[in-house]
Amino acid sequence: MSSRLKIRGVFVSAGVFLLGLPMGCSSEGADDADPTPQSGLPTATGILQSQVDRLLHEIGVPGIVIALAEDGGEPIVAAAGYADRDRGIPLLPDTPLFIGSISKNLFATVALQLIEEGLLGLDDPLSQYVDWPRGDEITIKMLLNHTSGIPDYFNSLSLTGSGDGVPDFFSHAHPPTQIFGMMPSREPTFDPGSNQRYSNTNGLLVGEVIRSVTGRSLGEVFEERIVTRLGLENTYLYEPKTFDRPRARGYCGMAGWVDEPGETIDCSFADEALTNSADGSVVSSALDLLRYHRALRGGRLLSDTSWAAMRHVEPGLANGLGYNVMTGPMGHHEGSVGRAMGSLAASLYYREKDLFIVMMLNRGDAPLPMRRFLELREGLDQGAD
Repeated sequence: MSSRLKIRGVFVSAGVFLLGLPMGCSSEGADDADPTPQSGLPTATGILQSQVDRLLHEIGVPGIVIALAEDGGEPIVAAAGYADRDRGIPLLPDTPLFIGSISKNLFATVALQLIEEGLLGLDDPLSQYVDWPRGDEITIKMLLNHTSGIPDYFNSLSLTGSGDGVPDFFSHAHPPTQIFGMMPSREPTFDPGSNQRYSNTNGLLVGEVIRSVTGRSLGEVFEERIVTRLGLENTYLYEPKTFDRPRARGYCGMAGWVDEPGETIDCSFADEALTNSADGSVVSSALDLLRYHRALRGGRLLSDTSWAAMRHVEPGLANGLGYNVMTGPMGHHEGSVGRAMGSLAASLYYREKDLFIVMMLNRGDAPLPMRRFLELREGLDQGAD
């Protein structure tokens, strides 16, 4: 037996979904799953746990959780740190967190499902569903690939603090329609379709279109088409009826919000200010996001035609329809990244490695240590040669 320490190659023997158990335990067959090899080599979960512990120490966030899976293999997951620092509650592998703009990808999937069913069209004008300036020139496709020209409501917020130390926007909850009324201008900043500029308002509007088409609440549609369909146990839309469901606390250390550099505060209230929104109101766990991304790539949520449209990046643009296809120092990868005020999440598939990675932190202004994590993995392999 080789002494090379690799997570890849022992995924099949790794424990399956870890739900509601301490770190490193499996939800079924806990005594038999992911057994320690006779040679005494660390298990796949043990290796991942050591890497997660190291990342937590290096980047200094309250908590971090990472889930991995090869395209056809069983997932493994590890977590470290705190879900609630003040109360000393640990972050567990199944702890839900706000996932920020990954919410946009989930609702892009819902929109494409509606298109497949003939209830919506990519080229339908926004004005068919929502009253908006120049809405007859803005299409559903433009909302999904950020070529609408609609200004980003978030850019109008002052994030450096106000009278009570935080922006007034975060003082109470806002549904999307209220946010539209708070925007200084709703007029497109460029001719629709002529340019690309990321705008969180596009995500809000996709949700309003879904509501209009289905005649149902966004939470009901999301529950039926994504959560129940995939059996996700720790995923929900943040809305009044889910306010009391569990999730990790979120932390941040932005200037104007803290008294001293390096200090962090509990800023969960900031993420809770956005409710019932396709822009960033989804809460999920690492394993649920992993299951979702694998189902999306595996054809369980969209037809081949819709999936090809979602991941197609037109010349001159930076992303597809609510989905990113990228090339970086660590190779070709695709998926979504979301940043909330108190959390940061990434759900990516690395093609050359045939590897899904979901990484979640509960500090929103932290750097995403995905490249550092991949370096740790590569270094482990190379160091054993």
